[in-house]
Amino acid sequence: MYLKRAIVENPLWLCLPQQHASRCMLRQNATSPNILERWNTNFSRLYARRMLELLAGSAAFYSLNQKDKTSADALLAEARNIAKPSDWLRYHENQKDWTKEMMDSLGTSSVGRWTMAFSRLINLGLLASPLLIMAPLSFIPTPTLFSSPNKEEAIRRSNSKFHDLMWDYMLFAIEAAGPTFIKFIQWATTRQDLFSQEFCSHFGQLHDSTRGHSWKFTNELLEKELGKDWKSLVQIESEPVGSGCIAQVYKGVLQASTPTMPKGSTVAVKVQHPNIWDKVCVDFFILQHIANTFESIPFLNLDYLSVRDTVDQFAQAMLPQLDLVLEGKHLQRFSRNFADNPQVEFPIPIEELTTPKILVESFCEGTPILKYGKDKDEKTKEEIAMLGLKTTLTMIFLHDFVHGDLHPGNILVRRHPETGQLLMTMIDCGLVIEFGPEQHETVVKILGAFIRRQGRDAGQLMVDTTKVKTNNPVDIERFIKGIERIIVEDAEQGNFVEHIGDYITDICYLACRNRVKLEAAFINCALSMEIMEGIASTLYPNIEVVSTAMPLVMKAEMMHRLPFSWSKYRTS
Repeated sequence: MYLKRAIVENPLWLCLPQQHASRCMLRQNATSPNILERWNTNFSRLYARRMLELLAGSAAFYSLNQKDKTSADALLAEARNIAKPSDWLRYHENQKDWTKEMMDSLGTSSVGRWTMAFSRLINLGLLASPLLIMAPLSFIPTPTLFSSPNKEEAIRRSNSKFHDLMWDYMLFAIEAAGPTFIKFIQWATTRQDLFSQEFCSHFGQLHDSTRGHSWKFTNELLEKELGKDWKSLVQIESEPVGSGCIAQVYKGVLQASTPTMPKGSTVAVKVQHPNIWDKVCVDFFILQHIANTFESIPFLNLDYLSVRDTVDQFAQAMLPQLDLVLEGKHLQRFSRNFADNPQVEFPIPIEELTTPKILVESFCEGTPILKYGKDKDEKTKEEIAMLGLKTTLTMIFLHDFVHGDLHPGNILVRRHPETGQLLMTMIDCGLVIEFGPEQHETVVKILGAFIRRQGRDAGQLMVDTTKVKTNNPVDIERFIKGIERIIVEDAEQGNFVEHIGDYITDICYLACRNRVKLEAAFINCALSMEIMEGIASTLYPNIEVVSTAMPLVMKAEMMHRLPFSWSKYRTS
């Protein structure tokens, strides 16, 4: 009965593989029997898989209705009553144009701005120039090679010295280049499926520590921000416990009680690096013009990737990270959002000791997520991966407040000393992604359609919600069918969320080819999911996330009062 009802109410399930294939591919490939056979096979597999999923879903709901109807009612009631984030009420009031502040800090003169930009480009060029010599040297064998009986071993040994020197210098150059470049490399090293093991291994230490500044500068800044008697407020060790791209962190002890923490509490004191505001502002000024240049190149259609919009949104997210008062507010909001989840923790800021360049917060114990899970059993790795993934998806679908810097060094894991429960602490919360009610609804619709493998719906939503529309219906239909093909190919891969990094490139290619402008909100959200996907898959390659993602999608759709398809499979 449940299967029949589901099929009748959802005719998409009855689409014959051969008919669907003919709509998607046969017009362009009618003369290729191999392609026809492959697509018939893929669609047949997809059809069979959907029927099996439908049978399993029908059986699950049947079991719920027969054995525990009260639990099913409670689940749907919880989804229907999910509240929208209270911060949305003040979303538009709280928005600040950081791009304008960035431009103002660069001066009002166009000549002055470009002078700073060229100076920065020269500096970056000088940092990169030694690689022009080191790279060829790492492949040139030494004279001892020709007298060695083992040529392969000799080549390896003769090249290793220059090779290691080249990697060490690249690490130095990235750190010297500043926060913008460090952020990108930190993201890249989480994608071991995209970058080589050697690349991820050499640059992976950027997750734990980067080159810091001197104690002399720290002392001078503390005196400036907290007063010359700052030692009466907090006593800190002179050696930092860590250094990031924005600031370095010291361990200390409170010398006076505060409303949130008593005297003697262990704290972390975050001290911003010198002159990073100017570096970041100039970097984004350059990136904006590079994006404009690429988007203006004829025939490439790169403007449909929203490259400039993405750069602007990244600037809007990263520039606030340079104000540590805002980071303290972010910590408070994250703590409120996860107040009901005892497994997810965030540092507690001390507002009385926090300034735009100094942040004092509770000290968090733990081990970086990948190091913690390295030698653990498969069950523990799966538990860590699922907790991190569920936390990220909750941020995206329910809270609309996403930690935008989720590299492994910012996710600490430990066991509760008494209960043994797994605890995950997320630190360095200055970089966040927030869409607002309108864009969040768009993201929920699109990602929800992808997760449920509704390719045509996802493609049509991406077209309908874009601000710049193409007038060519052929391009629109070709884009939508391209999204459908991505979903079909996903039939053998698992699920969109599990492999989102593999599909972003394909989606961007479709957008360029068919002149459909992608929303920057979707791209940024997908990249956040991609980072956590990289971490989770590194810990547990066989991770399955449908059971975690679908309830959150359901709640998000109910939150926006959108129609939800699962209700069609439930009997009253």
